[in-house]
Amino acid sequence: MKISLLFVCLLLLSLANANNKDLDLATRERIAQSAERFFDQESIIEMTVEADFTALRSDRDRATNEYHQATITLQEDGGNVVVKSKVKTRGNFRLKNENCDFPPLRFKFKTSHVINTVFEGQDKLKLVTHCRDTSLLMQQAVLREYLTYKMYNSLSDNSLRVRMVKMKYVDTQYDDEIVKYGFFIESVDQMSRRTGLEEVEMANLTQDQLIQDNIIQLALFNYMIGNTDWSVPKLHNVTLLRSDRHSPPVAVPYDFDMSEFVDACYMKVYMGRELLENRYKGKKVPMDVLEKAIDNYTAKRKALVNTILNFDYLDLDKKQECLAIVDSFYETINNKQAARRAFIAEAKK
Repeated sequence: MKISLLFVCLLLLSLANANNKDLDLATRERIAQSAERFFDQESIIEMTVEADFTALRSDRDRATNEYHQATITLQEDGGNVVVKSKVKTRGNFRLKNENCDFPPLRFKFKTSHVINTVFEGQDKLKLVTHCRDTSLLMQQAVLREYLTYKMYNSLSDNSLRVRMVKMKYVDTQYDDEIVKYGFFIESVDQMSRRTGLEEVEMANLTQDQLIQDNIIQLALFNYMIGNTDWSVPKLHNVTLLRSDRHSPPVAVPYDFDMSEFVDACYMKVYMGRELLENRYKGKKVPMDVLEKAIDNYTAKRKALVNTILNFDYLDLDKKQECLAIVDSFYETINNKQAARRAFIAEAKK
């Protein structure tokens, strides 16, 4: 992928203002390029994290939780590379112990500690974890959520990128260990630098105030995966970006765990009946506008299906479930009467 000059300049400035004053310009430029490439890579990261996970699991108050020391061992070029890091709990719903016995995590790196490693150029990284240690369903759900991000990546550059990881967690207090899949997710700051857009933290905006093609695309995607857990006015599982203060924003979705596509074990209980009805939450638009959005999805069908088919880490039966959900969506949009009913007649406004 071609790295934008703006992205490199902004990241170089960021590096210069951090703890990197001793680095020469060539090194700073290489670090900036490495940071951009991190989420371009499809290869899975295999790593071991040693930390006091007993303390981490109990440190769930967002007002007081702290970073804990961690040692990461990476498998790179046939050998092991050891990296010092810090890690803390994060999240909202999945942060609560009654929902997930293993919380989502945020890693923090010092630039000098990750030079010439896969994490070169990274400052903080959010990790989506497996949620429950003994649940095979939740491990599959994490992989399915990873797929939702990859699918939306194929629809829009204005999307959060992800990178899968196979993680061995070693609890230094009890010497226990588990091996699980998870994925790192791009920060909004990094996406903002990559796209040249600025984040807008303005609640109570309506969908009418956003770029029309963008919000229809987002709403159709959430309909496709069976997700109603999002809101533009409440900035719930949506972040907004714009090119300048006079331009309407674009919306970028995240956190798809309450969708039918992901099928997390807590989804049906928490969301209730409305989620299963696949209710469309997008704005009501004229049929010609809807047809334009449908044409775009029709052109992207192969890419969406191949994203699922080419993902080797998901069980075959779960992969078939995901394909069935996507096929059901295309049955709706390919039937003009069904599309009109779902996205116009039943739209709220």
